[in-house]
Amino acid sequence: MATWVLPVVSLALSLISTAIALASFRRSRRLQDFEYAPRLQLEAEQVRGGYSLKDVFHYSAELVNHGLKPVEIDAIYLDYGGRDLADSLHLHVEGNAHLPPNGRRAIECRRSKGDYEEVVARFGLKNCLFRLRVRYFNSTGGLVETERRLMSIGSDGIGLYAQRGDALT
Repeated sequence: MATWVLPVVSLALSLISTAIALASFRRSRRLQDFEYAPRLQLEAEQVRGGYSLKDVFHYSAELVNHGLKPVEIDAIYLDYGGRDLADSLHLHVEGNAHLPPNGRRAIECRRSKGDYEEVVARFGLKNCLFRLRVRYFNSTGGLVETERRLMSIGSDGIGLYAQRGDALT
């Protein structure tokens, strides 16, 4: 009877310690993914626009990586047109960029009256929505896309989208 008790007890203790180790590994992995997650922010933003101006829309900002790891930017777009991306034109502002920790990258884009009138006529829009879209790779290599609405110009007037703080992601 004593010959089989010791192996069973040691097997049970081994299984319990393995379960504890796996739970600890999963928990630390989740915390590590959060800690190394990209933290992109827009700073020094300037949004100007209006139908009476030469450039109907002008945007400038600095994209800043406040994360601990470098971030690979796939592309930065200015989408302008309707609320859906299918009803919008897409201006490729920047692409294939490397942003080190605490690194900064200037973004600037503008659209003329002709660009505005083209998108309004093409999609039959009443208002034209301008938004910034950033695509980047996260710490696991997956492609992440985030969007920031900037301004709306149209027959209803001009509307700016307010955001509290500088966070983009």
